[in-house]
Amino acid sequence: MESPSSFCTALRIPIGAWGMCLVAALAVAQAPARADVVQARGARLEGGLGFADGQLAVAGKPVAWKDVLYVIRAQRTRSIRAPEALRMTSGELWFVDLQSLSGKTLKVRFMLSGAREIDLKLVHAIDFLPGLEPPRPEDKVGALHREKGEPIPGSLLWIDSDRLAIDSPLGVLTLDRSGSSRYLFGNKLAPSGDSHEVSLVDGTTLRGKVAPVKGGVEIEHAVLGKLVIPERALRSVLRRVDGAVSLAAIAPRSVKAVPLVASGVAPEVVRYAESGGTPAWPGGLECLRGIRIQPKTTVTYRLPGQGGRKAVLMTTLSPVGRARGDVQVRFAAGGKAILERKLGPEHKSETLALDVPAGADLAVEVDFGPRIAFPCGVMLGDPHVVLR
Repeated sequence: MESPSSFCTALRIPIGAWGMCLVAALAVAQAPARADVVQARGARLEGGLGFADGQLAVAGKPVAWKDVLYVIRAQRTRSIRAPEALRMTSGELWFVDLQSLSGKTLKVRFMLSGAREIDLKLVHAIDFLPGLEPPRPEDKVGALHREKGEPIPGSLLWIDSDRLAIDSPLGVLTLDRSGSSRYLFGNKLAPSGDSHEVSLVDGTTLRGKVAPVKGGVEIEHAVLGKLVIPERALRSVLRRVDGAVSLAAIAPRSVKAVPLVASGVAPEVVRYAESGGTPAWPGGLECLRGIRIQPKTTVTYRLPGQGGRKAVLMTTLSPVGRARGDVQVRFAAGGKAILERKLGPEHKSETLALDVPAGADLAVEVDFGPRIAFPCGVMLGDPHVVLR
């Protein structure tokens, strides 16, 4: 078993930082063995993952970085966690040690790069508590949300290690940080563009230009600059590649959902939990973005590319978590059925690579199987369409 000191050194974390390192070291050392996953343009590869300058190796076989769509590391620790989180306008989530706010500048300590000063205009929300769900559209902006009671509207004036001050309609209020859950700014979220996304084992997500280097990956970040992320701190990489489109990142062309109770349930895009640890999806499926589809639903996507070109749909297919009922799934492209499956709760995930016509409509139809019980449905894991 690795010593906590060597583990912390590899992650560049001072021993004792946040009081979490020993737990994290034990969690990694005792985690059950399983394979890393690399989805390339041509195939889904599983095995031990190695990092070198400009390329990866899966089970000792080289994989060109330009062909990689995503990487999921076999990391299971959820224990390396800073006490607060920043939700950035870039869509990133940073777990940090929030030290102070003065004027328009936040002072934080970041796991990989130490002390930083962050301009408030880059921050969408400050989470004072761990494990909070992302802000909802109806949540009050420009307000301090508390564990108990209504949000307090007003501007944040300052924060120190124990307290904060807010300029409220009742005047300046000084409050303990311990009762606060979130401050939600009015700063709007920006589209991710063509940036790659890196996820760390503590749940932090970073966006920028990413490339493999010996022992990890390097990211060129717009705010943090160049960072080398050791492989032990890396949970996943999601790349945006020319000629490849994630169906989880685009809106369906149409959705037909027959009401099961009061209204039909539209397909839901499920992101991995931004709380640390590689997600274990139902049926053994592991992915970064999934699409959950319930029975009596047909969802149609317009495939990228122009007619006459070939494309491949690469995804994993699995029953939803804690499934009790059977489902029937049918994939059709260009009006022709290309695959039909019956899935029960006992089914494990299946890797699919389906030839589809570029520029055509892809329909995914989900219906009940012989055994009707809830929960019931299917999960499409990281569905990508790659043009040939």
